[in-house]
Amino acid sequence: MLLPMIVVMVLGAGAGVYGFGRLTVGYQAYALQGGNMSPTFAAGDRLVMRRGGDAEVHRGDVVAIDLRAYAESARDGVGVVRVVGVAGDKVACCTDEHLSVNGKPIIEPYITPGFESLFEFSAEVPEGAIFVEGDNRGNSDDSRFGGPVRLSAVIGIVVATGTVVTPKPLPPVTAFADAGLPGTPYSDGTLAGLRWWVVGGAVLVVAGFIGLIVTLARNVGRRRKAASPVR
Repeated sequence: MLLPMIVVMVLGAGAGVYGFGRLTVGYQAYALQGGNMSPTFAAGDRLVMRRGGDAEVHRGDVVAIDLRAYAESARDGVGVVRVVGVAGDKVACCTDEHLSVNGKPIIEPYITPGFESLFEFSAEVPEGAIFVEGDNRGNSDDSRFGGPVRLSAVIGIVVATGTVVTPKPLPPVTAFADAGLPGTPYSDGTLAGLRWWVVGGAVLVVAGFIGLIVTLARNVGRRRKAASPVR
């Protein structure tokens, strides 16, 4: 019975290492700086982002970007913003007091109320770029000022709040699809599964270890009993 318990422990350790490795390599925790994404996020909120994502970015995604990526800016650091336009889109303000993409007004329930239309602008998003804005339109230095962002400088797509081990997925954004624009925001189906690889692996290791101890104790008891003199 020792061998099965050892196998269970090895399998558990392998599963845990696999899950933890994928989490470490594929995801990163980030503490939000500033209030440009309120009311969706507050300064200091912990976000979980999937690393990379330059080939998967859609309208409505929340992304972390290298601020040097703005076409008309030389800023430093990392910023968290929402994608409102992708390559080929014409982004403008305002249509019926709302942001418009390709002439379609976007009803955005996630932005700070009262800041839908701060000033007029119009921009066409070139190939290899995205147009981004903070959800707090009254306090966000974004593509309205710095121009489109190079897609290659997207650090990651924000998929949850909390930690990598205890993530809370972001609610789905349908504002752009509701306006009749194709494509939906990125949906991550991997993070929760990897977390269960880690938890399940740990459970198997503990169960195998307990089973090993119990089996060894029983074997010792049998040997002692067999060695005891018959009276």
